[in-house]
Amino acid sequence: MYQERYDVIVVGSGPGGFPAAVAAARRGMKVLVLERNPFLGGLLASGLPLLAFIDRSGRQVVKGFAEEFIIRLREVGGATEHIPVPIQNSITYVNMSWARIMINEMLREEHVDTMVYAELSEMLMEGDRVKGVKVFSRGESYTFYTETVIDGTGDASCAYKAGARCEKGENLQPPTLTFDVENIDIEKFCEYVRTHPETIKLPETFKGISQQAEDFGADKTFATMCFFDLIEQAREAGDFTLPRNMIDFTHQKNTDRGFFNVTRAINTDVSELEDYNRAEDICEHQIFEIMRFLRKYCPGFKNCTLGQMMPYLGARESRRIAGKKTLTSDILKELPVPDDSVALTGYNVDIHGQTSGIMTMIPIPHAIGIPYGCLIPEKIEGLIMSGRTISVDQTIFGMTRIMSACMAVGEAAGTAAAIACKKGILPSGIDVKELRRELIEQGAVVS
Repeated sequence: MYQERYDVIVVGSGPGGFPAAVAAARRGMKVLVLERNPFLGGLLASGLPLLAFIDRSGRQVVKGFAEEFIIRLREVGGATEHIPVPIQNSITYVNMSWARIMINEMLREEHVDTMVYAELSEMLMEGDRVKGVKVFSRGESYTFYTETVIDGTGDASCAYKAGARCEKGENLQPPTLTFDVENIDIEKFCEYVRTHPETIKLPETFKGISQQAEDFGADKTFATMCFFDLIEQAREAGDFTLPRNMIDFTHQKNTDRGFFNVTRAINTDVSELEDYNRAEDICEHQIFEIMRFLRKYCPGFKNCTLGQMMPYLGARESRRIAGKKTLTSDILKELPVPDDSVALTGYNVDIHGQTSGIMTMIPIPHAIGIPYGCLIPEKIEGLIMSGRTISVDQTIFGMTRIMSACMAVGEAAGTAAAIACKKGILPSGIDVKELRRELIEQGAVVS
């Protein structure tokens, strides 16, 4: 049975919400997780490989709860090691089914209440103070009360409905629909890479990043952006119309499968219902075209088959909050890890062009710190942001939007919520030094 009141309510169970819920529950909080989808986990349960647990310097900068999750997945054969790769720094392959099961198990172990099919309809407010939430689920409305809400929605939906100041980039990065391809002749693909190096030559917008033929092999896990040459041929023949100039996929060693992140619905704002629906339709049609292209043009893919497709659209970017602190592109000069950091991100500046197929990737030598103030809205009290909606500008968002960073931020958000509840103070007023000490004790990296 659901309670009327909870210590902490987490809206969204993805990479920002799930770690936050577990972190708060482990500190004695009674926690409710609300998820709009029919299962828990969001993008963590999509099969999308996790990026940049390791930064470009070779240091593992995301540990703590995120590492615990990966270790538990490895124990059941549901994840790989963190594998260094030249473009994304590192990749960690995750089995979508095992991820979904493990997320449910870890929430169950901490006695977290969960509600799926739960769409946020209203934030209950008293002035600028959070007092609870209303959700709509399967034809019924439900009201839950709390003094602390963690927004793990990915779209800053709680913050937006609470009246917090939110921001959007001028050109939002496009959403995508990811999918698996099976029955690939990996040896034939790798042979083509070795004899046609132009197929993996990255554009100038990838500032100093390159791929080498020796990075590929049937016995290797690798991530690649490839077939620039073949896409150009297919486009000239009228067989490729996507706003994309490469095929982006990862391969798990000793399998005949690849995970594809290729579709792109440009000129889309996923926080707008009409745009979201249109993007779903566009991306499904693009998968149809991609499969025809792979079979017709790409060595090793002649007999490939479509495997699993992500059950819903994956959004790269929508709203972000204006927080008490904001990370801006100025920090790229010094790449600081300030003494109020509660998480690190070790990724690159990775920006997908909204109106074109152009993608920019700027390598960052080492991780940067995410200050606690980036999780706290300017004026709304009792609300903590988690995941990709924290307060950063659009350039730095290219570093912080990935799931490993979102999980690290989530652990910080849940721990902060528990500290605030135990002390009877607002999340905006906690001692960040105390928060950092607790995160370090949990194995998280904050400096």
